[in-house]
Amino acid sequence: MLALVTAAVWWLVRSPWGRAFVALRENPTRAASLGVDTRRYTLLAFAIGSGLGGLSGCLYAPLVQYIDPTPFTLSLSLNLLLMVVTGGGGYFWGPFLGAMVALLLPEWLRFAEGLYLIIYALIVMVLLAFSPAGLLGLVDRFLADRRTRAASVARAAATPSIGERAS
Repeated sequence: MLALVTAAVWWLVRSPWGRAFVALRENPTRAASLGVDTRRYTLLAFAIGSGLGGLSGCLYAPLVQYIDPTPFTLSLSLNLLLMVVTGGGGYFWGPFLGAMVALLLPEWLRFAEGLYLIIYALIVMVLLAFSPAGLLGLVDRFLADRRTRAASVARAAATPSIGERAS
C-alpha cells in the first residue's frame, strides 16, 4: 500500500498540479500572478493531505484494534516533524530518509544508553546550522559543488594557456 501511495504522490508531484503546488508553496503571490487559482490549490492540497491521513488511519486501526487519543501525543508529532526536517522537507525522499535515520539512530547510539536523544538533538542542530534543507539538501549541495568543480576544470583544460596563444 505504501508503494502504491508513494507512486501516486510521485506522479502528482511531477504533474502540472504538482508544479502548481510547488509554485504556491514557494510564493503564493507569484503563483497567483501566473494564473494559479491559489484558493483552489490550497483546498486541494488540504483535501489530499486529509485523505492520506485518513488512509493511514484506516491502515493503523486494524493494526492496534483499538483507537484512542493516548498514543497521539505531542512527542509523536514532534518526532514526525523532526523526521521531515532531518531528511529534507523540500525533497520527495527527504521524509523517508529522515524516518530511517530516526528509527536507526537509537540502535546506532545504543552505547550512549539514555543520552541518545540529547545526541540526536545535537546532530539535528548541527545539521540545521550547516544545511537547513536537511540531509538530502547537504547531498544536493555536495553534488552541485562537484559539478561546479568539474565544469571549471573542464573549462580550464579547454582554455589555451598564454604560451600556447603566442605561438
